[in-house]
Amino acid sequence: MLLNPKKTQQSGGSHNVEDIDPFDAPVPGQSLTDEPGKWPWDKPPIMSDPDDAVEYVVQKIEDNQDTKDDIDKFLMAGTPVESIVNTIAFTGFAEGMWNPDIAEIIKFPLSAYFATRAIDQGYPLVMFNNDNPDEDVTDAQVIDTLRENNPQALETVQQLITDVNTPTPITEQSFLDAGPLMSEDMAMLEGEVGVPEEEQDMVMADINEGGMI
Repeated sequence: MLLNPKKTQQSGGSHNVEDIDPFDAPVPGQSLTDEPGKWPWDKPPIMSDPDDAVEYVVQKIEDNQDTKDDIDKFLMAGTPVESIVNTIAFTGFAEGMWNPDIAEIIKFPLSAYFATRAIDQGYPLVMFNNDNPDEDVTDAQVIDTLRENNPQALETVQQLITDVNTPTPITEQSFLDAGPLMSEDMAMLEGEVGVPEEEQDMVMADINEGGMI
């Protein structure tokens, strides 16, 4: 926590190294000077038994149809069970429901609960977060993200793809505008650019038969 959080706002949010005040940071022990019990995690946790914590989470999901629908949407979308469980465990700690030890202990049984639910519902089961930074992002993932977050950009991309894949009709005027063969093209026909002699003869024969020369 910055000692003067308004300083960054007043400076226009600049991220230059020169604008950073090395002394504008919490001093050691500063958190101990806060009012005791100010935050939920500063107070004794509401639950101290892991079994009670797991039962509380499961019951809260099962008793609320909207919550169940939200969980099912996440599972159906392939959200890793690890992400869901980590979010629940940390949120419970932040709200003072349990301490960090309980938050870690309940992760395994909650993972089993969500995995079983995904299998029963026929959803794709993804247990762990993808921590491989070298894995390439697929085109399908990009398209799905654009479809959800920026449909206008997706429409623009689709239009560009359509324009590129649509062949331009050859007309008399476009043929005349193309002009004579470039020197590179003539060099290829004459065998100066790595074209096998047999292919040169075939090309020249086709040109002669077509009356182009």
